[in-house]
Amino acid sequence: MNIQHQLAVSVCLITGLAGSAIASNPLSFSDEAIARGIDYEIGINYAQFGSGMIMSDLDGDGDLDIVISGADDLSVAIYENDGTGNFTDRSLNSGITGINEISGLSAADYDNDGDLDILINGWLTPTRLYRNDGNFTFVDVAPAAGVDINCAAFGSSWSDVDNDGFVDLYAPVRTGQNGDPTRNYFFHNNGDGTFTDLAGPMGIDAGPDPTLLSSFFDYDRDGDDDLYLGTDKGSGGSWHNRLYSNNGDGSFTEVTAAANAFAYVDCMGIAVGDINFDGFFDLYVTNTMPGNKLLMHDGVGAYIDQTVAAGVGSYYVGWGTVFADFDNDTELDLYVCNMQGPNRLYRGSQTWPLVDEAPSAGVAEISDVFCVAVGDVDGDNDLDILSGDTNGKAHLYINNSVDAATNNWVRFNVVGNNANQFALGTCVDITVDGKDQVREVRSGVNYKANEEHTLHYGLGSAKQVDDITIIFNGGETRTLTNAPANQTWTLYPESRLGDPNGNGRIDWFELSMAIAARTGLNGVIEPGEEIFDFDGDFDIDIDDLVEMGLGLRTPSVRGFTAGP
Repeated sequence: MNIQHQLAVSVCLITGLAGSAIASNPLSFSDEAIARGIDYEIGINYAQFGSGMIMSDLDGDGDLDIVISGADDLSVAIYENDGTGNFTDRSLNSGITGINEISGLSAADYDNDGDLDILINGWLTPTRLYRNDGNFTFVDVAPAAGVDINCAAFGSSWSDVDNDGFVDLYAPVRTGQNGDPTRNYFFHNNGDGTFTDLAGPMGIDAGPDPTLLSSFFDYDRDGDDDLYLGTDKGSGGSWHNRLYSNNGDGSFTEVTAAANAFAYVDCMGIAVGDINFDGFFDLYVTNTMPGNKLLMHDGVGAYIDQTVAAGVGSYYVGWGTVFADFDNDTELDLYVCNMQGPNRLYRGSQTWPLVDEAPSAGVAEISDVFCVAVGDVDGDNDLDILSGDTNGKAHLYINNSVDAATNNWVRFNVVGNNANQFALGTCVDITVDGKDQVREVRSGVNYKANEEHTLHYGLGSAKQVDDITIIFNGGETRTLTNAPANQTWTLYPESRLGDPNGNGRIDWFELSMAIAARTGLNGVIEPGEEIFDFDGDFDIDIDDLVEMGLGLRTPSVRGFTAGP
């Protein structure tokens, strides 16, 4: 990218962000971990730079459970959510035994059985893959799966990079630790419960780079997940972050130079989000004392450093970080974990520089904090924060922000378009009052953490979502319109419409269910009825029933045959 183009885009980014209204009420959180049943003491984690945490629905009941690691007694705590954000410790019979120096947690459905399994990376100790057998019981299958690596493993991430329906695993390694030359792994899912490492043959092992974390996201918005790697010790100019573009078939080409994604930083955290509503994902990467970096996508294919203009350098030793709309005003806020200084919470705004509200919001923890995860744990439709500590208690910051309660919102659970049931790699773009927002379903995010798969959007004062475009992993697209606000909707691919039991055909019983759910004139569907909305306009009318009836082409499971 030439200098003239860079300057032009920089001016556009800055001037285009002026003039938004100032939020009327401050952000506000309260640490309620112990009161809600999360009583976990994180020990001294400096050797592996934090241990990790999960905020995901492990039992499929629609609420977020929590996993935390790093205790001095090596225990891994699993907490079951009762649906209101209160937790019961289910660790004793979980089958997850004590692990020395854990170095990252993530959750994904590697075996396509409909529940989330847990990967626990080891720091110079074998990595474990715990298969979810239900009722908060897990079995280590890492040796049989072929992922029991023993090295300086770090923050892993998951995606179905070749769209074969099975999620693959990227496992970064801090290459060179203790003289160990082991490089990064890319474990391709073979579809039979085993994985094959293809990082070297595919050219994505990053050579001798000391990689700390990986992040899958669709940087070029072409319908498949690309790969971004955060590299340690880059502030001295020896190493840099790397960006690999997915060629559409699961192979990759490095585009770091073309995309200006070098980021010579000691990268220890990656936040991914579209903060200027242009439909492309921007990056925030943490660093040591030289300051963190905000890399804005220029809408063409390259990144521009906008750190100074945005005022988000932070200038502490940064670790985990995440974009999230904590006040439901449509703007993405930015949370940053720090060592040797307070955590940051930059309030999202189109007027720069951004303001750090962490002290007044009650989340400026002053300790050495490595990891953070975000999700709605108490079901009140705003986002809460789970963060670690070092030699201290885990924190569960419950969101009490006035604006979060008064602004509107929408949440989406996405059903995959193939065996990838949790729809990893799917992007959902929405348009509300002329403003576009995008989120992506991901597993293994920011730094050694996993967050909820439900996509959360703040809507401000808007009462409906005008347009929804779902770009499933692999590029299949579906468009919906006029979704009412303040609901959690399930988004289906076309192949699943009209087929609640998922047997691949529509029978008379399912058609009768759709008829019973018919909304009538000016009616709106209720959550749970989305599967019968063939034309995606959030009602069920004669158009949907006719289209659904066309599926009656085979004998039904109830013994009926197709119509005349």
